[in-house]
Amino acid sequence: MSADFAGQHVLVTGGGSGLGHAVSLAFAAAGAHVAVVDLNEETALQTVASIRSHHGSAEAYACDVSVGKQVEQTLDAVVARAGPPDVLFNNAGVNRRMPLQDWTEEDWSHVVGVNFIGSFLVARAVGQRMAQRQRGSIVNMSAGGGGLIGLGRGTAVYCGTKGAVVAMTRDLAAEWAADNVRVNCVAPGWIKTGMNAAILRHPVASQRVQQRVPLGRWGEPEDVVGPVLFLASDEARYITGHTLPIDGGVHNIVRLTDDATIQ
Repeated sequence: MSADFAGQHVLVTGGGSGLGHAVSLAFAAAGAHVAVVDLNEETALQTVASIRSHHGSAEAYACDVSVGKQVEQTLDAVVARAGPPDVLFNNAGVNRRMPLQDWTEEDWSHVVGVNFIGSFLVARAVGQRMAQRQRGSIVNMSAGGGGLIGLGRGTAVYCGTKGAVVAMTRDLAAEWAADNVRVNCVAPGWIKTGMNAAILRHPVASQRVQQRVPLGRWGEPEDVVGPVLFLASDEARYITGHTLPIDGGVHNIVRLTDDATIQ
């Protein structure tokens, strides 16, 4: 299946780097006009430049998704320039890795503000417009088994926000089903992106992650691209409220040993 988004308008939050960058390029390559939204306008512009260098269509927008007024103003600008989005990849997210006792209220507010409140604000703003048009597809971003498995020390806030996104996905899917707006979610595992750069640089930690993945390797951004485009496309027209783990089997498989001779 080769997804075709010709003539469609796709909005990607967190589109300046990591998975957002890779997915933005893929949507553009499939024929969509892409609104690349990021807190960092420079990285959003870099994604747009990459798309245009391959003869794609895209525009960059700077926005802090945790601020409702900015979300509404940005969406107004997006609609004025290219019309209402047909697809939303609700991807913007952050994390802070440190011992739990070192977290401050400001740290908590920042991670919750972007990962959960921001995801809600963007989904609400875009989804309401989709509902008015009686069509649209939203793909939210969770992580690590949909927040249902612990990732280790210091990740309680991050995992909490990602679990909340899964719950929100189900309820938004129910809310907008009658309006022909589908809402799904992806839950990537250990992917080679900037968010995991510190672990990737640490040989012991990186190898430990790889050993815990049943498929035996770290994920690449390209491993996430296909599932996102599928869920966003008409090929998934009868799927809504679903969260898809993309984690090499971590969520569903416990690999106790590779030695089948142990009795």
